[in-house]
Amino acid sequence: MALTILAGSAASVQAAPICSPEAEVLDRLAPALATHDAARLTMAYRAMGEYGMPAADIVEASVNAVGYRHLEGNEIQAAILVFELNAETFPDSANAWDSLGEAVMTEGDHEMAIRYYRRSLELDPENRNAARMIKQIMGEPQLSHVSGF
Repeated sequence: MALTILAGSAASVQAAPICSPEAEVLDRLAPALATHDAARLTMAYRAMGEYGMPAADIVEASVNAVGYRHLEGNEIQAAILVFELNAETFPDSANAWDSLGEAVMTEGDHEMAIRYYRRSLELDPENRNAARMIKQIMGEPQLSHVSGF
């Protein structure tokens, strides 16, 4: 059931064997992910305990997708809650911090957005989005990519 529900959220779900630890974790998270309810997702996520780590990449991507659904639906507080949960659970994920930066920037908290984007850059110095967003927030002009000059 979980693999069907999450197939659109994380392409890597399809690679998880039915009897894998990933499938067990997804079965536990599926009802919360299906509802897109940030509070329910938080409770389910934290209740997983030791089960979360074998499926870290799948869980992180799936939860991040829920956060973006909230953000796209203009449910900014719910998106922030979901992205905070992901960053807290996966503190070494540049993507989790980048997503959290985007949500708080959307809310209008530019100072926190810069902090989260900088954290993302610390973890992944090649993260062009984070670097670009920091410059944009700080009002620095964007360089155009014109060759030959």
